[in-house]
Amino acid sequence: MRIIGDVVQTLGIRCLSWIPFLAASLILASNHAPPKSTLAHTRQDSILVDGLKIWRKPGAVQNGAACATCHSPDGIELAAYKFEDGDLYRRALPHLGPTDTQVLVDYIHALRLKYKLTQLRDPNLDRPLQPGGEILPGKTPEDRDLAFGLEIKEKFPTLFSGPIESLDQAKSAEAELLKVPANQLKIGFPLNRLSEDVAHGNEHSSIAQWLPEVPPQIAPSDLDVWYALEDAYLAQPTPQKLHELIVQHLKLVNISRMPGFAAISTLKFRALLVWQDRLRNQTEGSPLNVSQDVLQFGNYNPIWEVGEFARQMMDRDAAGIGMDAENQAKKLNGPSLVDQLHQLRLSWFWAGWLSDQGLFKTSFNGKTKYGMWLSESISKDGPYPIHNVYVNARRQAVLSNDLSAWGETLPRRRRIWDFAGLRSFGFQTRDLPKGEAHRKLYITFTANCFRMNLLLLKNDIEKSGVVWVKVNTKANAKELLNFIRTYEPETKASAAKLETELDTLVDAAKERI
Repeated sequence: MRIIGDVVQTLGIRCLSWIPFLAASLILASNHAPPKSTLAHTRQDSILVDGLKIWRKPGAVQNGAACATCHSPDGIELAAYKFEDGDLYRRALPHLGPTDTQVLVDYIHALRLKYKLTQLRDPNLDRPLQPGGEILPGKTPEDRDLAFGLEIKEKFPTLFSGPIESLDQAKSAEAELLKVPANQLKIGFPLNRLSEDVAHGNEHSSIAQWLPEVPPQIAPSDLDVWYALEDAYLAQPTPQKLHELIVQHLKLVNISRMPGFAAISTLKFRALLVWQDRLRNQTEGSPLNVSQDVLQFGNYNPIWEVGEFARQMMDRDAAGIGMDAENQAKKLNGPSLVDQLHQLRLSWFWAGWLSDQGLFKTSFNGKTKYGMWLSESISKDGPYPIHNVYVNARRQAVLSNDLSAWGETLPRRRRIWDFAGLRSFGFQTRDLPKGEAHRKLYITFTANCFRMNLLLLKNDIEKSGVVWVKVNTKANAKELLNFIRTYEPETKASAAKLETELDTLVDAAKERI
């Protein structure tokens, strides 16, 4: 009754006859009040609605870029990581001011609840799409390449035991290669972190990250169309909706006349759309030979494109790639720009290859299709010779057994057995390891991969009676056999016999060009 009396006094009500009515009304209201969980849910919905508006609100810097200009449609990638509130506040404040920044921080917390993100990722340890979840140990590329060799020796025993000399052994070796998904094998080098922030030390002063440095801005007149597509994707995050998003971004943001630094930021944004979709749909670790996002496009692989652009910028300085003074101050206090570009190229090429392990749906570029740029990166950004032989052997095994990996409706040839990525630059001999244990492991693995493919090629010609360009087939086989003869001289006799058999088959076969 004290509460009722206070209400009466406050309202200046002196008619005591109102008190029973007022008491009944308060009791009725309390009986029909929404439960606390409902109130919390309503508050949560309100934060999500208000937060998304701030997420898309033009900011005060970078020509009015919004958070959504550089990030995913709703910020799920920030919510998935254990970014401290202070870091979120510090980085958003120049864009949004204190009031809107606080709304944004609350919004990230609300997203974590919405998506049930309880095991948050460490932004300094977690690297999107890192195979096996962590990097193999070792202080140098040679140490880590040896660690990779020892790892796959357990997975592919036929390729690390005695010489492969029969078709059955070759088929067993290929089956072992295909059995272990490439994205589940730990590798000896790091893929890029989601974000590099110099505030946490100069080692983080780098463009080797997923987030764009320069906003890939859409014209204000096109934003309604863009955000409508994002809303449709958020409502139904399917491969088709993701495809529509990226196709629209290709139309709205043209990189052809951009400086290199701005262009690579735009390419990162499109790659980020792909990765955040895998994060959202919990498909990051799904075994794949060709990912759904690559299948949707055909000859366009958004993740690979970042590595390809880094490859084209390798010999340029900061001014040559169009890096402004502000970004030079943020991004050039630690690793040199050359080192950063090496990290970008290798990280994004490997991640892009994981999306299309045959490389025939990634690009129309021939050197991309045949693994030449990938092999060049693994060599020059390392070298990682066992990684290089593995990726070439896996690429060819995928192309030979998975029709979805081909760029055409029907493959132009049923099998590829030529190790073009290695042979084009002679990496099979140029990167021969110096350490005795490493060298021995490498030679055994490489020679067996070559024998495996030559025996499978021989079987293929016997069954089909067809070869693609006779002179090239003979030359390619000879180069692989020369490696075997040189580094495993005890097998010279069997190598010579295999070469004679192949030459006879090629001469008798029908040639297709």
